[in-house]
Amino acid sequence: MAALTQRPLPHALEPLYLTDPIADFGRIDGIMFSGGVGEYVYGREDRDFGDMGRRLGRAIRARIDAGALPWPLLPAGECIRATALGASEYSVQLSGNTSYISKPGELLPRRNLQVLQPSYVCEESIDADKLAKAIRAHFIAFDLIEGEGEVALALRWRGAPSYERILAFAEGIRHGLATTIERRKPLYIMLDGDVAQTLGAILREELLIESEILAIDGLVLRDFDYIDLGRIRMPSFTVPVTIKSLLFSEDPRRGRPHQRIHHHDHDDAHRHGHHHDHGGHGHHHHHDHD
Repeated sequence: MAALTQRPLPHALEPLYLTDPIADFGRIDGIMFSGGVGEYVYGREDRDFGDMGRRLGRAIRARIDAGALPWPLLPAGECIRATALGASEYSVQLSGNTSYISKPGELLPRRNLQVLQPSYVCEESIDADKLAKAIRAHFIAFDLIEGEGEVALALRWRGAPSYERILAFAEGIRHGLATTIERRKPLYIMLDGDVAQTLGAILREELLIESEILAIDGLVLRDFDYIDLGRIRMPSFTVPVTIKSLLFSEDPRRGRPHQRIHHHDHDDAHRHGHHHDHGGHGHHHHHDHD
């Protein structure tokens, strides 16, 4: 409670924060709890799973009831739809140096961008409408409103990097992110194939998109990942990307897991590191597994 209510923050409490402490919260109308602990704070769960969840949740609720927080406790719709800072795997990659970043100072750094990876497979002829439809459907599936917040759109690229195919791909992105572009909010596009620089140039120079654009390649992301983007590294012109993957029963390195979301269309602790060289630029990966 002291970590939330005492400012300036006591030095002894600084290690409690996983992110930089907020110096001034400003006006707060109420406070809400999420995650498994939130289930106990709101009295929705009573079982003991052998961890700190029940003890911590009950202790927090007792302090709230005793007036330890100056803000009212607000109801939470779904506590268990939690945060990205639970059981997770962190890995760090460097993007390829064929990225497109229109204004590095405005676009970077970024923290905790939610990754959306629409179910779209590149065919020999890219169908822009089909890609746009997949993007819009994925926002709906994740209960997100396109254009309201920043997300990292992760797309798979397959096939020849011809101008016609990349142009159609760009058209699909433009229509799929129409509200984001209309509001001139930044585009964060993550690709596994080496077409980011050309894609970004087409979006900006030919489709005349005025949003700032960051398109980086050489990254394999998936739904339920969150990423941090660091500042450009010189002289390699690469971007450090921290990937925070929520842990499920499947191992993502064994291939893409089955979709865990469904929507209906209506209209051994160990460490290892390795280095690849793809077409003149490098990708460095490091994984920590707990």
